[in-house]
Amino acid sequence: MLVLVSMFAYSYGVTLWANLGHTLNARRAMVGGVCLLWALLGNVIKKMPRNFYFGFRTPWALANERVWNATHRFAAKTFVVGGVAGLALMAVGLDGWPALVALIVGAFAPAVYSLVSYKQLERRGEL
Repeated sequence: MLVLVSMFAYSYGVTLWANLGHTLNARRAMVGGVCLLWALLGNVIKKMPRNFYFGFRTPWALANERVWNATHRFAAKTFVVGGVAGLALMAVGLDGWPALVALIVGAFAPAVYSLVSYKQLERRGEL
C-alpha cells in the first residue's frame, strides 16, 4: 500500500510541478516513476497469498496453490527485471515506448508461465 500511495504522491507532484510552469519532461518523469513502481511491486508480489482480488488471477494459478506460488515468485523476478530495464532505457535516453515494452513483457510473462506450470503438473498427474 505504501508503494502505491508513494507513486500517487509522486504523480501528483510531477503534475503540479509541470503545471506551475517549471521546465520538466513530464512523460519521461512519469514513465520513470512507473518503472520504479514496477520494480518495487516485484518485491511485494512474491509473498501474496492466493486470493481472487490481487495478483496473477489466471484460472490456472487460482486452481492450484503450487502454481499460484510459482507464478508469483516468477512474477517478482520479471517485475524487477522489467522495472530496472525500463529505468536503464530511460537512463540512456530511450524514454517512452521502449521502457513501456520492458514493463509489458515483465507483466505478461508470468501469465504464460502460470499456464506452462499448470500443464506440467497436469502431465505429471500432480494436480
